[in-house]
Amino acid sequence: MKCSLNMKKSKRLLIGIIALWVAVFLVIWGITLFRKAPIKKMGVPGIKMEEEIIKDIGIDTGPAATGVPGLKDMAPGSGPASEAIPVRCYRVGLTDFKDELPVVGTIKGSLEIELKFEVNGVIKSINFREGDMVYKNDLIASLGKKDAQLKIDYSKSKLESAKTQFLAAEKKLEIHKKLYEIGGIIKMKLEEIELEVKGAELQIESNRVELASAEAEFEKTDLYAPRDGVLGSRDAEVGEFVTSHDKIATLYDIIEVFMELGIVEKDIDKIALGQEVSLTVDAHPGMNFTGTLDNVFPIVEGKSRTLTVRVTLKNPDILLLPGMFTRAMITVAEFTNAIVVPSISLDKTDEGYKIFMVDKNNTVFSRIVDVAYVTTDYTVIASGLYGDELVVTDVPEELKDGMSVNIIEIEESSIEE
Repeated sequence: MKCSLNMKKSKRLLIGIIALWVAVFLVIWGITLFRKAPIKKMGVPGIKMEEEIIKDIGIDTGPAATGVPGLKDMAPGSGPASEAIPVRCYRVGLTDFKDELPVVGTIKGSLEIELKFEVNGVIKSINFREGDMVYKNDLIASLGKKDAQLKIDYSKSKLESAKTQFLAAEKKLEIHKKLYEIGGIIKMKLEEIELEVKGAELQIESNRVELASAEAEFEKTDLYAPRDGVLGSRDAEVGEFVTSHDKIATLYDIIEVFMELGIVEKDIDKIALGQEVSLTVDAHPGMNFTGTLDNVFPIVEGKSRTLTVRVTLKNPDILLLPGMFTRAMITVAEFTNAIVVPSISLDKTDEGYKIFMVDKNNTVFSRIVDVAYVTTDYTVIASGLYGDELVVTDVPEELKDGMSVNIIEIEESSIEE
């Protein structure tokens, strides 16, 4: 009996819960329909229409109200302002444009001469320090001269001996000529004496050459600067025995220097002889030096994949020294009073480079232009654009001819390369 009563109570409770959920659903559904249904002006007292409420709180229902939350239905959704595509523009103007390639390099002397003695010997004196400026015929170093002087003295004595023998031979020839005239000797004997005189004369010439050689060797014990320049590191010391193969120092001609630069393989096509190069060095901050690219090596190095080029630089004030690290800019292209636009504004088509313009009514139209020079950031226009025109830079995909746009930013044509 009790079990039957409990089942009846459970059924009633379940029916009540279902009825309650149905009632709540109907109430919510009715409220929703009431809000969506338009309220007609029926003159019901105490009920204000939607427009009246808006006027009471002072909200503008014009086009500017489209951004106000909750007023989506009050602003016209198909007006011109809502259809305009926001774009950024670039104002075309004449400007000077320079495309430069940044590189690094090292200063070297235009001429590097290894200074060596031409004879063997022991260094007696060295008359320079590293980095000294020297001029042509300045004494750099000297060898001991004792051996060289002995050779000179020996050659002189041999020359004097040869001269004495020559005089004796001449006297002997004079006597034999008289004997031959009186018939005291035969002609063959006279000719023999004449040959002795000739041999003594040749011996004198030989000894003179030997003496000149000894004197030249003596002069070579002094090492002189062959030209103006700066001396590099010292590679020998006083008291050291050196031969003609041993380097004493290196002379750098720095009145005119050159810079070696490494150009990566992808930039090789930008390089040409005669290009202007501007460079700076840490030793002279704020100073710019200029030179000309005058030598391009014919080989790309294997591991680094770089091409070496040389730039000649005038250095009258000796400010640039061999070994200095440099930062340089190679002028790849230069234009004066050119029309330049951002490269992102161009679209390459089968007809050529297309560009979108904006007229006075904020309507876009496309135009084909001729390109003179292209870089990653900017493009030089040869023809098709004129000063003060507006070019769309970041072109939206949906942009078409005749569309209205809303210009949100205008970049002026002031390019600093």
